[in-house]
Amino acid sequence: MALWNWHTLINSPAAFFNTVITLAKRICTGISSAEMGKTPAQTDDKPENIPTAGFLGKIAAAEQKTPLVPMPDPNDPRYDADRAAYEADKKAYEAALQARGAAVAGIIAAGLRTQPYDMLQELLDQPKDAMPFFKPAVGPAVVVRHAHVIKCLERTDLFTVDPYVLEMVKANDDNARNPELSPPFMLGTDKDEWYLPDDVLLRRVVSRQDEKILTALARQEAEYWTQRAKEEGRGEIDIVPTLARFVPLRIVSDYLGVHYYSAGEPSCLPGLRGGDTFHLDDELRQVFTFQQIQEGIVPTGDNLFNWVKDAFRNIFNNFNPVDPLFAQFRQQGLQATEYLTAYIHELLKFYKEKLQRGEPVPDTMLTRLLQLQLNLASGQDTALEQEVQDALGSLLPSGELGRRLSDSQIRANVFGTVVGGVVNPEEASARVIDAILSLKDGKYPVLNGSTYQRALEMAQVPAGSPRETESLGILRKYALEGLRLEPQGEVLIRRCIKDNTELDGIPIRKGTLVFVSHAAAMRDPEAVPDPLAFDITRDERLAAYHKDRTRGDEAPQSTLYLQHGFGRHKCLGRYASEITLQETLRAMLRLGNLERLGHLQMDDRNLYAVSLRVGFS
Repeated sequence: MALWNWHTLINSPAAFFNTVITLAKRICTGISSAEMGKTPAQTDDKPENIPTAGFLGKIAAAEQKTPLVPMPDPNDPRYDADRAAYEADKKAYEAALQARGAAVAGIIAAGLRTQPYDMLQELLDQPKDAMPFFKPAVGPAVVVRHAHVIKCLERTDLFTVDPYVLEMVKANDDNARNPELSPPFMLGTDKDEWYLPDDVLLRRVVSRQDEKILTALARQEAEYWTQRAKEEGRGEIDIVPTLARFVPLRIVSDYLGVHYYSAGEPSCLPGLRGGDTFHLDDELRQVFTFQQIQEGIVPTGDNLFNWVKDAFRNIFNNFNPVDPLFAQFRQQGLQATEYLTAYIHELLKFYKEKLQRGEPVPDTMLTRLLQLQLNLASGQDTALEQEVQDALGSLLPSGELGRRLSDSQIRANVFGTVVGGVVNPEEASARVIDAILSLKDGKYPVLNGSTYQRALEMAQVPAGSPRETESLGILRKYALEGLRLEPQGEVLIRRCIKDNTELDGIPIRKGTLVFVSHAAAMRDPEAVPDPLAFDITRDERLAAYHKDRTRGDEAPQSTLYLQHGFGRHKCLGRYASEITLQETLRAMLRLGNLERLGHLQMDDRNLYAVSLRVGFS
């Protein structure tokens, strides 16, 4: 969404601080001695080999403070007459595992929150033969080398996204539907029978063929804010609450189809204006449990942004009940989810009725899904079912395609895409501009003429010029290279689901939580020459999808620029994302020579971009 991949979304540095400890506790309980693998005494944790500084030093200290105890053998004769002793020893074993897993996860989370690049670089700097990746005896693994990251993201049969599935299902409710019976949003599952049908459907309605539409929307919104800044006459703009926020909001409104309005502005819903309330639909109440709101709201831009931000935070960053703000974030998140759900349903109902009457509707993701629904019901799209069956490699159960295009599933898919469509691209756009300012200030070595001045010149190429296509391609590479050096998010979460899984011959046990660092992979000198230099001429090293039969119309994916993920869960909105970044950069550079007036500021939990003040002349 851009950066519409929810799993990319959750990975700002602090996003794991509350989540990884909970996840680590879940996976550590009940691990057998065989599953636990080597204990510290069986590794190289002798005093002379324990690091005393940096991330690894902190890990070593945490492990020393949380010693493990042997798992009791229930067949040990000494327990024959004293089962209570066995239960006590078992509880002590499990408590030690939980304490160790939480301690290690806490160090990882703190490193990602406060000094992510230092932590990841320290792991990259370890001798590959001694530490191909970070794998403690108990606790999450951290994968940083390029080849390993690609494998973890591509091999969904070994490393899955299932840590997200429960919260994503809850967010779409349907009477708290059972995740074993109802598919979650596609970016929260790796089960073929759940993922592939929605993959086919959503890639029909979010397409790289929409480049001109997306470019026009992004450019118009970006230039609105830069023109407004010029008219104010102060010679400065804060990019975060302006371009970085409202360009993706415009994509959500006019491309995805979840519109926002100025307060009092007439909306598409008959008789309603921006900020007006409406009754919750009785049909929706039958499948969705409302606990926080009594009526819906036609959102303003601020309403829609806050709904997305609060829903996202509750789903992905609010797992620690002892956090002082846990209850507040939970309530705000549930309320936001209910407001967004009620509004999407009203839009769906309104546009569905217009389509049924044969009336024109805006061309959006929402209306495209509704048109697919109507075509299926009337028998006009006989090729769709065959396309889904070809992707699955098997026949669809009777009625399954209709269920995937039901009102509830359309609502769930639009909800999931919208929640991934604003907060992440806001930060990503800000980081691209921050990187360009750093390039101008001499922070990065420059290779192959990749200067700030060249970017400035490319932005001045007028629309309609014979050089426009070339200039936009170059600005796109400036944006991708800037985001490679200052990525939005450092890691993606996966879970190992098969025993005997290995990376470079080192086993990873089933159930292990794996932090897959795409940010580190883009700085791995074995795969990226001069990784800390700014070079827009880098070979993107394009590769086809692992299961390319499901994505015949997709452009090949880069194995260099991993900001939008890789493999099956490559960002659904990657095309919109790149255009958003490109057009935001173009509009800013067209203001003239830029000057940094402040550093990129994040919120107090380092989750959201807050401010980046830029001067221009």
